[in-house]
Amino acid sequence: MEPTAYKFIHFIGLIIFCTGIGASLVSDTKKPTSFRFPAIAPGVGFLLILINGVGIWHKLGIKIGSWMIIELLILFALGASLPLIKNCVLPVFAIWFLAIVSGLKATHLGYTNSVILRE
Repeated sequence: MEPTAYKFIHFIGLIIFCTGIGASLVSDTKKPTSFRFPAIAPGVGFLLILINGVGIWHKLGIKIGSWMIIELLILFALGASLPLIKNCVLPVFAIWFLAIVSGLKATHLGYTNSVILRE
């Protein structure tokens, strides 16, 4: 598969992941039917991000750098925010703020250190 196809699917995964996190913030956690899509979407998006990210690394022969590990940790932290949202551990505003800041940091790391994004 071409690196541009990996990049396209990677971005689709990012969109699904962020949409699922945002939908889980505004859905009613007391109604299981309204929380079903927001609970599934970040997992599907994260899987697309992870598989295609590793595919790009392997295809281009990129060595794993510290920025990739930090980016994976940020994605795991964002994925782990779903139980915080569902159980209302933190206020919604705090979760919004943490999600936006960590998402911006992951975007900054990915864009400034990635070779394929600048092609």
